Amino acid sequence: MGSKSYISSGIIEAYVSGLASSSEREELELAIAQYPEVAAEYQSCQQDMEQYIIYQSVTPPANLKERLFTQLDTEETARANGTYVDEDNISETPVRRILVSSTWRWVAAASILLLIGSAFLNYNQYTQYNGLQQRYEAMAAANTSVAAETNVYRTRLEQAEQDLHIVQDPSMKTVKMPGTKSFPTALATIYWNQASKEVFVMVNNLPQPSSEKQYQLWAIVDGKPVDMGVFETGTEAKIIQKMKSIGNAEMFAVTLEKKGGSPEPTLDQMYVAGKI
Repeated sequence: MGSKSYISSGIIEAYVSGLASSSEREELELAIAQYPEVAAEYQSCQQDMEQYIIYQSVTPPANLKERLFTQLDTEETARANGTYVDEDNISETPVRRILVSSTWRWVAAASILLLIGSAFLNYNQYTQYNGLQQRYEAMAAANTSVAAETNVYRTRLEQAEQDLHIVQDPSMKTVKMPGTKSFPTALATIYWNQASKEVFVMVNNLPQPSSEKQYQLWAIVDGKPVDMGVFETGTEAKIIQKMKSIGNAEMFAVTLEKKGGSPEPTLDQMYVAGKI
């Protein structure tokens, strides 16, 4: 896997967010050491996460700790000089008072601080996880889209290689079909393997027909037209299309017919023709 593949795969985001498996972590660490651009992307992603955590963090009131410990110090001083009064326990009837050790009061205060900090931390972690999860899902969707586009380009490349093989095949006979008098700018080319009887047509320049019409190829054999099938045009059509096979022909021609083809050619709609 190259450096660009590591950057676009989403493995860096999974690593930084702690979602990567052990094998993925080992693989990425090797890639970081091998590819400077992968290391740079890792640093950038890590900085993005740190900035996001800082932005989302909620800080407890600055004087909370000071207020708690000041209250405890005041109570300890009052107990030491005998002036401490517990207002909650004032009663007309004397009651037995149970004094709590100051050590436990300090423990309780520390526990409160820890509880508050833990609540804020949990909230921040939850928020951070949601943000990272959304980013990961967005990147996964983008990767799926890139993979789909890659498959389309791969299919087109394979088709282009097949077309090139047909054009360069020495056993193929090339028959140029220039435009007729009615359609002088039209042009198409036939590639015909007389040994295998395979026939291919390439559209060089034919107007895009309406949805109810379709071009049809004809072979002229002993002066009579033989149907060779219909073919598509436009951006979605293949550059070179395979037609029906034939072993003998004097010329080829293309007419514009109703969609699906016609048993006989419409002569006034003949766009191109070429003798062999």
